[in-house]
Amino acid sequence: MNQIYESILMSKLKNNVIYKELKKKCSDLECGPKVLSLVHEVGQYSIAKYKTVIKNMPEFTLHDENHIFNMLFIIGKLIPKQTLEFMSIPDLMLTLLSVFLHDIGMCPEENQIKAWKNQLSNDEKQNYEEEIETYKRFRMTYTQQIEEIETLNNAGEYSKAQLLEDFIVTEYIRITHADRARKIIASDWRNKIIYNETDLTAELAEVCFSHNEDYTNLLNMETIKICDTDVFCCIPFIAVLLRLSDIIDFDTKRTPSVLFSHLTVRNPISLSEWRKHQAVKCWSITSKKLVFTAECSHPAIEATIRQFCDLIDNELRNCTLILSNLNSDYIEENILNYKIPLPARVDRRKIAAIKDIVTGKPIYRYNDTKFTLSKSQVIDLLMGTKLYGKPDVALRELIQNSIDACLLRQKLSQRWGETYKPEIEVEFYSKNGDDYLKVKDNGVGMNQHIIDKYYTNIGCSYYKSREFYELMADIKSSFKPISRFGIGILACFMVCDSIEVNTRRITGRYQFDEALKIVVEGYESLFSISDSNRIEPGTETILRLRKLHPWDQMNKDSFKKSVKSLVPLPPFEITIKAEDEETICAPNDFEELDLSLLQDYTWKRDSFSEKNNIKIINIDLNSSEYSFRGNASIAYIVSNGIPVNKVELVSKDVLVDGECYSLAYDISYGTNGINKNSTQIEINENGEIESNHSFTVISKSKSAVSIHGIDVPCSLFSDYTNYGQKSVLKFPFPIIFRLDIGEGNDLNLNSPRTQIIYDNVWMNFEKQFFKVVCSKIKEKMDSDSWVEFKVIIYEQLKDKFLKNIIESL
Repeated sequence: MNQIYESILMSKLKNNVIYKELKKKCSDLECGPKVLSLVHEVGQYSIAKYKTVIKNMPEFTLHDENHIFNMLFIIGKLIPKQTLEFMSIPDLMLTLLSVFLHDIGMCPEENQIKAWKNQLSNDEKQNYEEEIETYKRFRMTYTQQIEEIETLNNAGEYSKAQLLEDFIVTEYIRITHADRARKIIASDWRNKIIYNETDLTAELAEVCFSHNEDYTNLLNMETIKICDTDVFCCIPFIAVLLRLSDIIDFDTKRTPSVLFSHLTVRNPISLSEWRKHQAVKCWSITSKKLVFTAECSHPAIEATIRQFCDLIDNELRNCTLILSNLNSDYIEENILNYKIPLPARVDRRKIAAIKDIVTGKPIYRYNDTKFTLSKSQVIDLLMGTKLYGKPDVALRELIQNSIDACLLRQKLSQRWGETYKPEIEVEFYSKNGDDYLKVKDNGVGMNQHIIDKYYTNIGCSYYKSREFYELMADIKSSFKPISRFGIGILACFMVCDSIEVNTRRITGRYQFDEALKIVVEGYESLFSISDSNRIEPGTETILRLRKLHPWDQMNKDSFKKSVKSLVPLPPFEITIKAEDEETICAPNDFEELDLSLLQDYTWKRDSFSEKNNIKIINIDLNSSEYSFRGNASIAYIVSNGIPVNKVELVSKDVLVDGECYSLAYDISYGTNGINKNSTQIEINENGEIESNHSFTVISKSKSAVSIHGIDVPCSLFSDYTNYGQKSVLKFPFPIIFRLDIGEGNDLNLNSPRTQIIYDNVWMNFEKQFFKVVCSKIKEKMDSDSWVEFKVIIYEQLKDKFLKNIIESL
């Protein structure tokens, strides 16, 4: 096998200008044979290793010997002849070795991969405990994929679930490959990368690691490494050559069409990578020009290639900066030899659509035409009430943000062993003729990084970022925020003209960033940021309200009630202040909320018959299994105390002009209510007698729902508040309830949090809720009544899944 790899290596290496220059310079030195032998040994080693990439990462571009020699060819084109002749043996040697080993981290041991995939025995796992723990932390950040994996496994689609698992493993290999390369070099080549008596293993590992890091890391490298008397090498120069050659190499040599047609390329990112490489036919490289030639079958492929060219342009600029900053006292004048000229940008003129053979015309017209957003018009849309319905959502957004900040700090404090009590204060007050709304918390707070990347970036949530999931992995915890929807701080401008924010972020136990003060005068204005005198971590937001705002006609009691309605079940106490009076909104207040506030006129019993034939039972909806908390009232029809599906209250036949007419009055079940049915007779405009049927709904179903303590302002039964909403309950009996869905469960909402989305989450909730309600009814009724009522429910139901639930009780 070694002979095969040696043959592959030498057939490609013998014509490479870098190797030829090295071989020429080694011919006159005593250490020359050792240097060449080392290059051969590392080259064969790398070819053997890279053959495993396609096995472990079948959906990504090849990192094999073709990539290696493409890179060496590119480097040969980038280096001017004068510089090539100037380069020392260590320069040339490290250039070759860095190309050989830079992607060696893409080739982890098979047992490492099995450890990540949980495919080792318990005894075998003991050798990889640290590896497994590190991978688990990484995997935790892929929350969406983990949820999909669980869903697919539950549905029995194990192959698709495994595909997602493989994708996460592949991403782990790719993202961590530079660090792994450094470790492999340290393990397999320690004290072996030698020039004369100088060990260059650490420098080689540093260069290989740097190719996947930010370019600014090259500025911190040792510029000149002295290797022998008057022999030196330039480490940043070698690192620049590695970075540029790696990114420039993308063409069909790395994605052979045969391989592409036989591989099962299923991941969309991978597919884009393969297609991009397939379209590129060749390139032309000099120190002044970099030309790509590509024939594309689809504008999306061309767009992908052009985007990749943008990345190359950026790398060219960065590397030019690195080279221009090279400086050394050891070789003052000679340092100029390393400051090689680089192309300014990629010449894209040869990137185009494939031409039709018959017409000779391109098969499509490429334009960078796509949807764009008008900032001002989109903001006007968001600011209006068409999307958000009510302007008081601004207060809800602020309270949600504060709750999340406090709950996150609570998680962090538990990990740090720090005592912490969450505090939120909502205050409405007037000052100098203006009304103000203030929300203050002692949560995790913000720093400049959070402000720039998330707070001011509409639609970009910190709680959905890789940064957040890495934090959760670090503290070995999980946290599901409630403020996953909305437009954040922008919503405040629905009710105010200016915002002042004072904030300070906690970064560790008794460790804080600088306190900041932010002032924003309108959503189109710049943020004015200065130092704040805030001492404790947390955030205080003050809105100077417009003259007309949602709370301008409220007294202090109405304001307090308004805030409580937004947060019926807070996770901890919230202080509400108005006109120098304060009240507490506490978690225990939820149980004290009166269901009678939800009852309308349909629940009033006007007649003796209705009072005797409709019975009410009260139940709790508490379920630790489904994270439900609440209570409900159920109305059901009885006759002589026994549940029945219908009661005839009046039935009478009357004769009119010799013809018999039946008059009746009864009550029966309808969807989400009890119907009062009646049959009457009347004379129409032609003098004819007609019999008419009519009904009115009594005991109509009503709901009040909150998710994770925050009110959702829509009904779960069809009415004017949820017109067009598909996610509604259809119960075979009337129920009025107040329910909070806790942290262990969820419903997906639209952006303004006004309607529930109809999806699998909703369908699961519907079954869970129906099961809890019926189980609680069973507990309240005597066994005989339950048997009768169960039959009635079953006969009324149309949904087979709900029928299965009632059958199981």
